[in-house]
Amino acid sequence: MEMKMFLPLLLLVCSVSTAELQAQSDNDILSHKRQSDGQVGETERLTEQQTFTQDINAVLREMSAWVAALKVEVQQLQRDNEVKTTELQSLNKRYQVQETQVKKLQEQNQAKHLAFSASLLATGQGHTGPFNTHINLIFKHVVTNIGNAYNPNTGLFTAPVRGVYHFEFHIYGHGSNNPTSAELVKNRQQIFTAWTSQPAGGQKASNGVSLLLEIGDVVFLRMRANSWVADTAGHHTTFSGHLLFTM
Repeated sequence: MEMKMFLPLLLLVCSVSTAELQAQSDNDILSHKRQSDGQVGETERLTEQQTFTQDINAVLREMSAWVAALKVEVQQLQRDNEVKTTELQSLNKRYQVQETQVKKLQEQNQAKHLAFSASLLATGQGHTGPFNTHINLIFKHVVTNIGNAYNPNTGLFTAPVRGVYHFEFHIYGHGSNNPTSAELVKNRQQIFTAWTSQPAGGQKASNGVSLLLEIGDVVFLRMRANSWVADTAGHHTTFSGHLLFTM
């Protein structure tokens, strides 16, 4: 009786142990499979990350190469621009020098055409003086004033260029106890004098001179003290000058 009851119990225990062993085996297999699947997924993720990193690095290398090439191109353009700027500055300087030379030549050419001629009174007839001091004569009736070196408001001729100039002056007067007299002055220096004196009738004196003048030198006629000069509608009292040549 006891043997009969023991055998089924033993079979039941064996069945339970077998089931537990099978369940444990299944659990081990499932765990191994999950672990294997996890390792495969991790490997795939690592592979994808490595591939992505390699792609990024490749793009960065391409961009770096492009930036370097662009930098070289920009530097070349800057050098070309500097060269062109230097050439342009050189051309501007050459142009300015040539323009200055042209202006100088034009001024010299214009300066070579200098001549003036004027008589004492603007219109009509009359006399000037006598005075007890020297008086600068202003020749107001201008016939010729090429180069505008003579000023009819002051009576001064101002040399615009260095050169040799020739001047002539003729003075007319009436006979009296006072002489008819004038002198040509360069700056403050008396150069030549024209003088005449007779008791009655018309009288005339003249003189001329060639002078080396510097730029800015002035030449004018001055009536001497206690003398007088006259002019008529026929323009008897005159002052003239012109440039002979530059120096």
